Amino acid sequence: MQDRTATNTNLVVFNREGIKRRMDELIPLYAKAGFKDLDLNFCEMMNPASMLNTDRAAEYVGRLKELKKEYGISYIQAHAPYPRPGQAPEEMEEQILRSISYAAKLGVPHMVVHPVAGGIENNKRYYSDLLEKSPEGISIAIENMETENEIFSMRDIREICSICPSRLMALLDTGHANLMGLDIAEEIRNAEGMLCGTHINDNDGRSDQHLLPFMGTIDWKKVVDAMRETGYGGFLTFEAMYYSRMLGINDTTAVIEKALKTGIRLQSL
Repeated sequence: MQDRTATNTNLVVFNREGIKRRMDELIPLYAKAGFKDLDLNFCEMMNPASMLNTDRAAEYVGRLKELKKEYGISYIQAHAPYPRPGQAPEEMEEQILRSISYAAKLGVPHMVVHPVAGGIENNKRYYSDLLEKSPEGISIAIENMETENEIFSMRDIREICSICPSRLMALLDTGHANLMGLDIAEEIRNAEGMLCGTHINDNDGRSDQHLLPFMGTIDWKKVVDAMRETGYGGFLTFEAMYYSRMLGINDTTAVIEKALKTGIRLQSL
């Protein structure tokens, strides 16, 4: 298997000192350590002080484009901001649509956008409206969530994607599936043909810990076997940002190297 390990740009965004670093500050660290494929974390926009929420947003996006060329890296997916608990989806629409437009300008193939509450039909309406307002050159990946009040199964996501299978796809978050007590291998089989990406992370089955693989209770051999059986050819993209949050900022390089080694171990299965 060729190297298909990637990471969200939030891998080392948290640290013991509470020092905040933007994507454009972290990307060179990932590239120099060996990550060549990245998931852009536009959830940065959930911070009101984010540069992406100012009149310098175009400058920021331009810098991300420069980094892509400078380090010879790829932006294989991106993650849109999402409503916080109690916040209505429409309150986030402007930011979500803006993040999609930024991703499209950067050549990102698909944007991860969380489903909304209200069941399958409500989500069909939501994603249909989102597609109408989004650039045609980018697809939307629907992520399985982690509570019974949300869309959490690949069967439900498949039904939602049926409204526009050419532009709506599925993204599997392994940690969310584990929290719901699902058979992750079976979820991968249920997503066959529509799975465009992953959020690879582990947990103890009780809380959304976002750990690196092999640190929780997921059977990774079964996960990888199911991906091979179904012909999944996308990336194993880490979304393991809480793994290092109690470590210091000086541990950044060691954390990135640990993730790379974990990716090698995962693919060896």
